[in-house]
Amino acid sequence: MTIHKRSAMVLAVAGVSLGLILYLHPTGSQLPVAPSKAHKITVTWEKVPHAVSYNVYRRSYRVETYAKVGDSNTNSYEDPTVRSGERYCYVITSIDSKGKESARSKEICVTVPLP
Repeated sequence: MTIHKRSAMVLAVAGVSLGLILYLHPTGSQLPVAPSKAHKITVTWEKVPHAVSYNVYRRSYRVETYAKVGDSNTNSYEDPTVRSGERYCYVITSIDSKGKESARSKEICVTVPLP
């Protein structure tokens, strides 16, 4: 038996929407047969015309500098490296067929709940 709690947040920015989906997995005491799993955040956004891929950048809420955490050929990215109690902020860029990277989207932030 798998129990998932899901919450979602979407931010519309100049024709581009970023969305965050936070998946919470049960703790061991709630599901004694299976071990608890780590939290993950799925970031989704509207496709950008002529984009061939996207870069995903993240920063901890306490840090001002973004670090690239991944890329995607679709309009979604799953970040499995988040920790309970931390707040993370994401921005997305698009890459065109010539390899040119767009400006960053507006940021969207989410706090991962404590278990």
